[in-house]
Amino acid sequence: MFKLSFLGALACVGCSGIFVDTGSKKFVLDYGTKPREIPPKFPIPVQEKLDAIFLSHCHLDHCGGLPLLKNSPIFSLPVTKPLTELLLLDSIKVNREEGVELPFTRDDIKKTMNSFVDVKYREKIRIGNSEIIYFDAGHIPGSAEILISSEGKNLLYTGDLKTTDTRLLKKADLDLPKIDYLIIESTYADREHSDRKSQEEEMIRIIEDTLAQDGICLISAFAVGRSQEVLLILDKYGIDYPLYLDGMAKKATTIINQYQNFIKEPKSLDEALKKVQYVSSEKFRKKIVKQPCVIVTTSGMLNGGPIVSYLKKLYNKRNCSLILTGWQLEGTPGRILLETGHYITPELNLEVKMFVKRLDFSAHLGRSELFDFIEKINPEKIFCVHGDHTEEFASELREKGFDAIAPLANNRNFVLG
Repeated sequence: MFKLSFLGALACVGCSGIFVDTGSKKFVLDYGTKPREIPPKFPIPVQEKLDAIFLSHCHLDHCGGLPLLKNSPIFSLPVTKPLTELLLLDSIKVNREEGVELPFTRDDIKKTMNSFVDVKYREKIRIGNSEIIYFDAGHIPGSAEILISSEGKNLLYTGDLKTTDTRLLKKADLDLPKIDYLIIESTYADREHSDRKSQEEEMIRIIEDTLAQDGICLISAFAVGRSQEVLLILDKYGIDYPLYLDGMAKKATTIINQYQNFIKEPKSLDEALKKVQYVSSEKFRKKIVKQPCVIVTTSGMLNGGPIVSYLKKLYNKRNCSLILTGWQLEGTPGRILLETGHYITPELNLEVKMFVKRLDFSAHLGRSELFDFIEKINPEKIFCVHGDHTEEFASELREKGFDAIAPLANNRNFVLG
């Protein structure tokens, strides 16, 4: 028997959290936040004493509320622990810059880190009458699909999932046992992704066109996963221009490169980094924008980090370019820039004259890939979470003959088995 209470990611992206009661043990799957909101939102509080927390990966929408859960072991892949610490500490810094104090401190984060327990992919973990196995989710280094087996029934939580290879990672592990209950992310249930090779080629074309005009190409990227993939793409196509890495991507890259067994080609990032210079100061930033170059930096949605400094210097230069490598959430400066041509923050309103392009390097399943995955798994019951269109997605699945539901705030508790 499973009792499920969905604590967040209800018809939206963010605040992931699921309470699982097996009858003898109580678990939580992820406990994130909605980091783009001010102040950030957290999942519904957990009142029960937990036997374990199972973390799928380090992105804040999955881990950002962990310090609020006390005295429970947190299971994850080894690379996830230092990346989680990096992102949690940065969340305190970013929120303070916006005048918000989070409901936890750096000391709370330290205590949280002491609760982490390393697991391996496909390793069996026994807790009470349950067996837990982590499978590679192919989303970012250390991401996992989490399987909980209890009393002959299998519950699979996908976390965030990618079922095709990227430059950085192998695709998700699809060699799974029979799944009775599936909790699946629905981020892109309403749209497909562009062909990745075409996006790589478009990136290289923009870079080459920009450099041919003696311009500077800024590439905004998420610190974990996306920045490293961009470096591998540039290396694959042959870097023969100055290349710089800035922002939190530097620390994230160092961490990921210390866990090379989570990379598709373990030494590939080593090779790519031989051609990269790390930016260490504002003085360095002022220096490098005086010559044609490529700068990979955070933040991915333009709402902070060194990208702000670069945009203030380059926004009115038509020979320069800005490549956005990820989805831009509604209301973020990146989304507003794409819609209006202006870079707008509480402090700035710049009419951007540089060339701006968003490319699709998503680390999630696209629409048809979601359906393919579900048809392959063929579960008894499906819960659609972590998407803006979960109700529509669940309805489409029901039309295909699946027993699917989108948990909502007024319908979030379920008993299975």
